[in-house]
Amino acid sequence: MAGQNNDPRRTGRAGALLDRADTMVTGAWAESDPRERFRAAYLAALRGAGAVLAATGADRAPRARSRNAWVLMQQAAPEFVMWADYFSSFSATRAAIEAGMHRAIDDAAADEFATRVEAFLHDVEDALAVAAVRLRPTRGSLTGGTA
Repeated sequence: MAGQNNDPRRTGRAGALLDRADTMVTGAWAESDPRERFRAAYLAALRGAGAVLAATGADRAPRARSRNAWVLMQQAAPEFVMWADYFSSFSATRAAIEAGMHRAIDDAAADEFATRVEAFLHDVEDALAVAAVRLRPTRGSLTGGTA
């Protein structure tokens, strides 16, 4: 996961967003307050969604009807629908925490959520790796020969 800045699969905007997400989820684990751990992990998941959108080109599309990252991710990358549904179900909790409203999140719940974010980021990383391999030209295609 983190620390793969020299990895060619982590280039461009998608790679930068995934690197940022990795840094953010690592930082989330350092939070002693479970609500802050949850919030920081959620923001890391949003950066992961941004990486998916960047990898699919959906971040360059004309302004979409929805600005919700989870809705956009479902449309751009159907293989991430389950993740989008999962994180979307926590959007109101994240918004309430950021608004200063009390939400009961204990250590176990915050840890479980951060663990799920890490799993999501691994899936994003895997998808970026597949896209990098799929988009890489073969030697034969560059010279007109066969691979």
